[in-house]
Amino acid sequence: MKTKTILPLLLVVVATVTQAQKTEPLILQGQITNSPEKELYLFTDSLGKYKPDTLRLDNEGRFHLKTYNVINPQKVDIQNKRTQLNNIYIAPGYNLTITADATDFPTTIETTRITGKGAESNRYRELYLKEYIARKDSVDWYEITDETKFLNYLETEKQLTDSLEKVAFGKVAGDDPYFSLFAEMTRMDNLFLHEYKKIAFTKLTGMNAGQAREFVKKQADAALIKDINNEAYFVSENYKGWYVNAYLDYLLKLDYDKDSTLLANNFYSIEKTDEILKGKIREYILYNKLMGKIHYASGNFQQLNEVREKARPYVASLENRYFRQAIENAFAEKEKLLYRTQKGQPAPPFMLGNDKDKVYSLSDFKGKVIYLDLWASWCAPCRAQIPALKKIYDTYKNDDRIEIIGIAVNDGKKEWLRAIQKDMPQWLQLYDESGAVHRSYNAIAIPRYVLIDKKGNIADFDAPRPSDDEKLISKINKLLEEK
Repeated sequence: MKTKTILPLLLVVVATVTQAQKTEPLILQGQITNSPEKELYLFTDSLGKYKPDTLRLDNEGRFHLKTYNVINPQKVDIQNKRTQLNNIYIAPGYNLTITADATDFPTTIETTRITGKGAESNRYRELYLKEYIARKDSVDWYEITDETKFLNYLETEKQLTDSLEKVAFGKVAGDDPYFSLFAEMTRMDNLFLHEYKKIAFTKLTGMNAGQAREFVKKQADAALIKDINNEAYFVSENYKGWYVNAYLDYLLKLDYDKDSTLLANNFYSIEKTDEILKGKIREYILYNKLMGKIHYASGNFQQLNEVREKARPYVASLENRYFRQAIENAFAEKEKLLYRTQKGQPAPPFMLGNDKDKVYSLSDFKGKVIYLDLWASWCAPCRAQIPALKKIYDTYKNDDRIEIIGIAVNDGKKEWLRAIQKDMPQWLQLYDESGAVHRSYNAIAIPRYVLIDKKGNIADFDAPRPSDDEKLISKINKLLEEK
């Protein structure tokens, strides 16, 4: 992909955007039936700053949104936890009518239809998904381990996407000033997804550093790698979100192979990013990596302060003012959260339903010691603790001074119900549908176990696991003896 053919197009679009953002809103309307959620969220990138909009569904699933937050053309997802409509092209002045049946994800894919102003730019999406459903194999690309079969898959996939691009964007939509940009965005997204899969293959198949180096040297597009900082590529979400990160991971693997002591440096990935990337992509990747470091600094103030100190020079180097401010805000919010979850602080309240939709609140257990198990059906380490937790439950099942409560966080309701039916825990099980417990209890890494004393205060925000039974029982007994 040559830069000189892309930049003039982008300059034209930027000029168009400058005019459009003054007057033209984005309108999304339609009907999404059988959605388990009545609110869906749209996050749009307003030239570096992400702004949220909410699509509110009525009882029949109808919705209407008019927003001025969209000031540049882009690809977005409309989603909540269990309803997702992905890879939709939007732009100022678009008036899209979207219909879908959201019974489940496959049904959503199969039934989504987009009409109205801007629909032509979204035609590729519809064509591709129809082919995806028609050609759906029993094995996904990331499950292919044979190199020859994988390369054959890539060739077949490229032939398909090239063909669909010609069908969808072969004719110019005269009334759509963004049609050509979305055609270029689609081509570049497909290119970078194709190249991402090559690099990801080395990791998915467990290649060692030497094998990975040889595969990438032989199969990856060397010109793209050499030109990785080209800002014309920034139009592609797959470039920003998949390809660059996969390439950085590949470089890290090579470095760790040369010097295993680098594994102890939890900021080495950021150092490598700073070394390899330049310009807009450096800012974007650094921002996301730094936000991830803050997000997962869930242990204590010491951990957070260490991250803050190491992040300081990188934050200062960011030219994007929104990125710098967002990072500072994230540090402040994490600090507030850690204060709220210190020993002696009131435990964050909750009001949650069980599998029979009976609602329980934290205050229902006032005067009792509470052992919270924050888990999810998809979390193997969480469910591996179930046998040990059954033994803890048996120890205290006749003691009404203590309550053991499991709370499923960041989980699908159907998956949660299947898990408790299979595991058959005898203690109370609640479902964190809104994500309130996930946020207020800082359940970034699970399983997380929390002990709450009889007064409703945090006794231990990082309580022992059930498998560490002697230590856990000792702590519980000590709390039971308190008045």
